[in-house]
Amino acid sequence: MLFSAPEFFAFFTIYLLLHLAIPARHRLILVIIGSTIFYGWWNWRYVWIPHVLMLIAYLGVLWMEAAAAAPDRKRRMIAVTALLLLPLAFVKYTDFIYADVLGPVFGWSGKLLNIALPLGISFVTFTLIAYVVDVYRRKYPVERRAGLLAGLVLFFPHLIAGPILRPHELMPQLAKPRPARRAFGRRLVFGLAVFTLGLFKKLVLADQLADVVDHVYKTTAGLTAVDYLLAIYGFSLQIYCDFSGYTDMAIGVALMIGVRLPTNFRQPYTSASIVEFWRRWHITLSTWLRDYLYIPLGGNRDGRARQLLNLMITMLLGGLWHGANWTFVLWGAMHGGAIALVHALRWSPLHGAIRRVPAWIWLLITFHFVTWVWVPFRAPDMSTAARVALGPFTAPLGDWETALRLHAFPIALLAVFLLTHGWDNHRAIHRAARRLPQAVFWPLIALVWALAITLSQGSSKKFVYFDF
Repeated sequence: MLFSAPEFFAFFTIYLLLHLAIPARHRLILVIIGSTIFYGWWNWRYVWIPHVLMLIAYLGVLWMEAAAAAPDRKRRMIAVTALLLLPLAFVKYTDFIYADVLGPVFGWSGKLLNIALPLGISFVTFTLIAYVVDVYRRKYPVERRAGLLAGLVLFFPHLIAGPILRPHELMPQLAKPRPARRAFGRRLVFGLAVFTLGLFKKLVLADQLADVVDHVYKTTAGLTAVDYLLAIYGFSLQIYCDFSGYTDMAIGVALMIGVRLPTNFRQPYTSASIVEFWRRWHITLSTWLRDYLYIPLGGNRDGRARQLLNLMITMLLGGLWHGANWTFVLWGAMHGGAIALVHALRWSPLHGAIRRVPAWIWLLITFHFVTWVWVPFRAPDMSTAARVALGPFTAPLGDWETALRLHAFPIALLAVFLLTHGWDNHRAIHRAARRLPQAVFWPLIALVWALAITLSQGSSKKFVYFDF
């Protein structure tokens, strides 16, 4: 069930009415039942998966806390974490290891399992690992109410594609929900405004560029340099608007039912370094990787060389988290290498000269690096990645006037995005929602929805991060 699909609007209308009607003490049950229906809409055969993973974490933490000694407690934490990772590793990486890692050695090919990746399993697994490790570190108390942990995992706005939540970010809100009707009008206005921003990004920007990008990645002949450039820069816009659009809609929906979710994006394409980019892009994943992978590896505690190695390992595994393909390994390695280079330059004698370079130059360098490194992320295989990355330099120029005329609309979308990206934040939306007269606010919301529905023709493409 897509946030931008008609069936979701019907689902959420019913859910919101029930949310307003039932007593607060029953609202957690509504979250669990409603979210189970939401998840099962995709494939009812897999609806048991988040529930079973939740029970593993719930019972595992109780078992961990029953340990008499600290070493036993740590071993149990590791065992529970490994058990949570096992289903994800099995369904996501078995075919990759079989065909792409061991295949060249033993002559194996094809797929061993060939089963669809359960929707949102990566996000569910990481959310539960955060709970287990936070309890182990004494950062969050043991939750003895299984329903509350189920609410953390199943809460439908973040269930499929994040944000990846820590227990303290949602469980207290579910345990002590806000009065449903108090300040509902204000929450509705702000939540709807944020949701509309996400809808605009998804249907007006991301989906309109998807066909242009898909054509170049699927076609091997008859393409010009303009086609390749538009696909490369178009996907950079598409993936941001697609994923941040999903997050905006998730945050907006949650706000309307009285729950605050963490920010996941802060204008990442305004970053002046790749380190800053990862502080602004998919923030809940980058902080998860930092807290639950990079720091346990040793972080920066064992010298600079080990710090750079830990950064590389973290980004390589972060790349693999996105998908079982060598293209994601390459993407993670390139980001890891760039982050390591930034740190190494900060430690070098060149740091003073680097600081004197205007910030806008570093911004352009960072944006273009990120944009071109998206190529292997998008490509289905390494040969396609190489073809697309080299396309602007090897394909014929063609008739630029004709190409620009044919692609006038996507080029206009790119220009609109680049000119407005600096104002893409929820604070600006909140100020506008609060200050604009209702005679202006509601027609503006209606205009954006009309534009989105017209351009999408009543349908929406799958969100990119549903595959992860």
